[in-house]
Parts: sequence; C-alpha cells; structure tokens
Amino acid sequence: MLAVLAAGLALINPGPDRREQVTASETVNPASASAEVPRLVEVRCVPTGIVVPIASVQPQDDGLHLRVFNLLGGPTRVEIDSNVWSSVPITVTEQVSDLTVPVPPGVLTIGCEIDGQFQRRRVDLVDPSGYFRRPELDCERAERGTIGDLVVAPPTVSLVAAVRQGLGDRLDEDDQVTALRGYVSQSLEDDPTEDPVVQVVRDGDVVAFVHVRGDAGAPAEPWTALPFVEACLAALAPEDTTGSTTTPTTAVEPTPPV
Repeated sequence: MLAVLAAGLALINPGPDRREQVTASETVNPASASAEVPRLVEVRCVPTGIVVPIASVQPQDDGLHLRVFNLLGGPTRVEIDSNVWSSVPITVTEQVSDLTVPVPPGVLTIGCEIDGQFQRRRVDLVDPSGYFRRPELDCERAERGTIGDLVVAPPTVSLVAAVRQGLGDRLDEDDQVTALRGYVSQSLEDDPTEDPVVQVVRDGDVVAFVHVRGDAGAPAEPWTALPFVEACLAALAPEDTTGSTTTPTTAVEPTPPV
C-alpha cells in the first residue's frame, strides 16, 4: 500500500529539479525568431488625439498601406512625411479609409488633423523584402542635366499628357511615361505627394524624371507646367525654340525623386 501511494505521489510531484530544467526558449519565442513586422499601420483619429499602436511597419510592393479610423464625427485630413518625401493633406471622410502612399523607407511622421491642428506620431518604415529601389537615370552622371520651366498647353488632368505636351519633340513616339519605380508596383495616379514626379522610359532605360505642377505651382491637376526635368541630355536634348533652360550637372548631382 505504501509503495502504491509513493508511486502516485511521484506522478503528481515531478520533483524539485523539473522546474529548473525549463528554459526561456520552451515558453517564449527564441530571440532569433523576432516578431513579424506588420504590413499595415492603423491610424486612429479620435477627439483626444491620434493613436498609432505600432512603432514599425513594412511596406507592400506598391508602398505604405494605412487604415485610418476617423472617429471625429466629420471629415479630417491625414499627412505622411519623412525627410525626403511629403504627402499633401489627404482628406478622409469615411469612418474607415484605406490609403496607399509610395513614401520611401525611413523614419516617418504620421499626422491627423484634430480641432484644426495636426497631431503626429513617429513610425519607422522598414523594408526587409526590398520592395523599394531608389530611382536612378540610366546614364552616366556626366551625361545628366536639367531642363526647366516648360509649359503644358493646354492644361490637362492627365500626367501622361502633361509630360508629352511639355516635352514635345524631345520625346520619341515609343517613349513611355510611367510612375517612378521606387516601388515595383507603384501607381501612376492617386499619388498624394507634394512633388508629383513621373519617369520617361526609352528602350527600357529611364532617361528622365519629370516634375509636374498645376496652377501657381500646386501639386494638383489641372497640370500646367514642368518646372524641373532631370534628364539624360543626349536622349532629351532641349531645343532653343522652346525657351527652356538647360544646365549640365557634372559637379552637382540632381536631387533624385523618391
């Protein structure tokens, strides 16, 4: 009887050394298996302030994805900024809105307008999948230059038409006007940036980055001007009859679009 009782107690109590053998790796994820960084950042605009519950987010193949919860009882505006890219204020009218912005990876601030003032939070945009590539012209630096102050006439709501009208005979018939390929699936339209830029592709090579503006320099349609074009000058040699200016940039690299 005593032997049976002792055996039963042994099953109930595994002994004093069993707990000491349990390591952290048996109860939590090992340090090398870091948590997956989310691919969507939720932004809550509430009367008491802005709430962004994560510190880091990664983009998808077309840019940063946001889901905005507007709990203010009326329309508000959202902004996304970094040291190299800024959005225009994006109006949000629905209680839940999904946004995609092609902001490059880095330290971002996300803002929500509450009672007439923007409240902001920091979010780090990390890109472990390598979706973003810095756009580059496909020519040597010594071959690059700038073309300035081109007029888009008549004004147009199409970015493609604006570039073709502004560049005119500088473009070949088969040249393509596309979205910057910062992100592999970046969209040409609905890019809420303060500096709208598209690229010109000829025979597979990027030969120009074209900055487009509307009335009074606004980053909004109708498009009326191409104030600044970064180009491979051999491909897009400006003509004197247009009244444009051309500046070689062998000493100073043009600011790349992002």
